[in-house]
Amino acid sequence: MAFFKSFLPFLVMLLLACSVQGQLLPDFYKSTCPRLQRIVRSATKQAIDKDPRMGAAVLRLFFHDCFVTGCDASVLLDDTPTAVGEKNSAPNFNSLRGYEVIDYIKARVEASCPATVSCADILALAARHSVSVLRGPRWQMPLGRRDARTAASQLEAGANLPPAGMEVPGLIGIFASKGLDAKDMVALSGAHTIGETRCGVYRSRIYNDNNVDPNFAAIRKNNCPPFGDDNKWTPLDLQTPTRFDNKYYRNLLGGRGILHSDQALYSGGPADSLVKLYSANNSAFFADFALAMTKMGNISPLTGANGEIRLNCRKPN
Repeated sequence: MAFFKSFLPFLVMLLLACSVQGQLLPDFYKSTCPRLQRIVRSATKQAIDKDPRMGAAVLRLFFHDCFVTGCDASVLLDDTPTAVGEKNSAPNFNSLRGYEVIDYIKARVEASCPATVSCADILALAARHSVSVLRGPRWQMPLGRRDARTAASQLEAGANLPPAGMEVPGLIGIFASKGLDAKDMVALSGAHTIGETRCGVYRSRIYNDNNVDPNFAAIRKNNCPPFGDDNKWTPLDLQTPTRFDNKYYRNLLGGRGILHSDQALYSGGPADSLVKLYSANNSAFFADFALAMTKMGNISPLTGANGEIRLNCRKPN
């Protein structure tokens, strides 16, 4: 009993330490890498100034990372002769871009704070800064993630990422499995106000759907023939493709969503009211998007003694 009484305070302190260690905190690197935010923002802006489409690419990288095995930078891992991972899965192959941007940011961070900041946190911050550089909302991104040592399988990646032809119930289900609700799903879908998509992804929408604006479909068909040119890219939002705004939702009201899963959000279902709200109130969209991004960034992070701080984002140490 005496041993237990003397050991109890130590046990409590140990449990508290583990609890704090497992939390994500906005100022996690305040003392260990004080210039982190400035470095990531500067490098992200530099990449977007060079190629305005890169902001959307980095944001999409973060989404595709978090939705598979959590926000652990596993999507950044290259395949090896013995391990085939997420990069070449069906939803990612010839589609995800921006890996070299994360490599560049990582190199700059390593030069300032060696072996300190995870690739997972760099990706999270780059996604955040990409949105703000493109005139979207700003928010504090909690940090303290560690990196996975292995990637998920191609099958696992394909099963966890929502396809472009999915209906609202399926979308709600996939997001719910990640701890995100319907409002989060509709708000995060607004990321499609920037970036591009491939002809092979949206062809069925403009040729087969009956809830598409005819003039919009005709314009899109000019860049996407009935056959071939699957990898020809086009902006998701023709009006302001490199500005983060609520035009995405306004397009849905007029039947001008380019993906079937986009237009499904405004098709007489449970998401209609949120689409109307965000189309009329950009501030409401920004606020809910920022909250949803924070929640998404907290999907199954590796913390504490789990994972590692990769020195090269493309391979484990």
